[in-house]
Amino acid sequence: MNLKFPVNLFLQGIQEKKVYYFSNKNINTDTPHYYICLKRTDDDLLILSCCTSQFETVKRFIELSDLPFETLVWIKPKDGENPFIKDTYVNCNQYFSYSIDQFKQMYEQDNISFSGEISDVHFEQIIIGIKISPLIDEDIKDLLPQLD
Repeated sequence: MNLKFPVNLFLQGIQEKKVYYFSNKNINTDTPHYYICLKRTDDDLLILSCCTSQFETVKRFIELSDLPFETLVWIKPKDGENPFIKDTYVNCNQYFSYSIDQFKQMYEQDNISFSGEISDVHFEQIIIGIKISPLIDEDIKDLLPQLD
């Protein structure tokens, strides 16, 4: 039996570095992916990055588009540091945004689950990658956390 938190507790827990698992129609597959929350804005907009195990696909995109290699972040599976069971990659040249209401609806329909959290080091690498990406709007970059 799977225990499910009340929806208000789930929503309160959504924050930076948390990892969620769900399917997204905007990435041309019905296969669920892991998404890392990069920012929850004051008006409850969520900015997320998508994780993949398809290294060659992301690497080829970055090379063909002549993008900085720092926009590809590798997260090695490691107990206690992240929820991944295999090598995982983040393409920092794209992001996804959702409202809290969208997450609420997905949660109520059992279409999203909380999977864990990533380390500070990986979080910082992703933020750096997004901030140097020429494909990310400055407005989004400005919303992301400032690193010391």
